[in-house]
Amino acid sequence: MQSNPEIWQSGLPIELQTSVIRPQRVEFFHDDSVPASKWRGYDARGDLCYYRHSFSLWEDVYEDEEPYQRLILRESLEAWRSPDGRWIRCVQRSEGPDHCRGASHIPCFELVPSQAIPRI
Repeated sequence: MQSNPEIWQSGLPIELQTSVIRPQRVEFFHDDSVPASKWRGYDARGDLCYYRHSFSLWEDVYEDEEPYQRLILRESLEAWRSPDGRWIRCVQRSEGPDHCRGASHIPCFELVPSQAIPRI
């Protein structure tokens, strides 16, 4: 576990930063075996107010006797709690072996209820 209190604002447009609860503490977890990362931010009361995860899934491919790994899924989810209890969420996902690598994704932000945010 690592802590970086300023990571919470990197994916949020400046104009939305005043619309969310600023975390006082951010925890970071990473698992190289998946690979996956998770960030959780907490407000002054210790309540979750920022959440982010990213992961990639790979499959082993055996073609022409040269094994390699192919990316089949990549997901990044980032969410910030607003003062009214709803969350501003942005999800970016690429699926399938034929997805366009290196494509630029325009983040989309949506307002969702707290039940739409992972807790684990």
